[in-house]
Amino acid sequence: MVEIANNFTNMDWENLEKKLKADFSNTDLWNKAFSVLESRLCERYILPAEAIQNNSSVIGEGFSITTILCSLIEALETFYEGKCYKYEIPRNNTEYGNGNSKTLFVNFLTTKEPFKSSFNADLAEDFFKNVRCALLHEAMTRNGWKIRIDTDTLVKHTNEEKILNRFHFLQALKDYIKQYKAEVLGSKSRKNAFIRKMNCICKNA
Repeated sequence: MVEIANNFTNMDWENLEKKLKADFSNTDLWNKAFSVLESRLCERYILPAEAIQNNSSVIGEGFSITTILCSLIEALETFYEGKCYKYEIPRNNTEYGNGNSKTLFVNFLTTKEPFKSSFNADLAEDFFKNVRCALLHEAMTRNGWKIRIDTDTLVKHTNEEKILNRFHFLQALKDYIKQYKAEVLGSKSRKNAFIRKMNCICKNA
């Protein structure tokens, strides 16, 4: 057995999945299923990011917080689509492989609220290349991107500079998770996608 969230194992998910498939419209069961994802995301991403943010310093936290959150976006988009990462060549349209991260990342920023209000396709691709990839691969930002906390909007974009507000970035992801929950509870296709992704997590844990 492998714990996929606090006090919840892959075997627990197998049992819950059987109940979900037997009573697919049971809201209580779906609330329980989504609470597993919420617990996993909070424990491993949101709470660590908040702990860094609450450090009461403005020296360096932006890089750490943004790196944590950027690593979460692809997972959220693949939960929405019900796709599983496969290092080898994908076998069907429920799997994706190397080279698809940009498409998933840009799609998330340009189609999901509250992000799509701040990102068009060009800016989202710029962000992917020069914030997400630059942070994960080189521990830096590129092409004029800065990470700050003293702006009013998620992204401030002028001819001279591009600023990501890391406080608003964290809040936007928390807001999206709530929105995503509502979509799962109200959509058969989102429920099926959720099950596929959870099965992927449990299979590869």
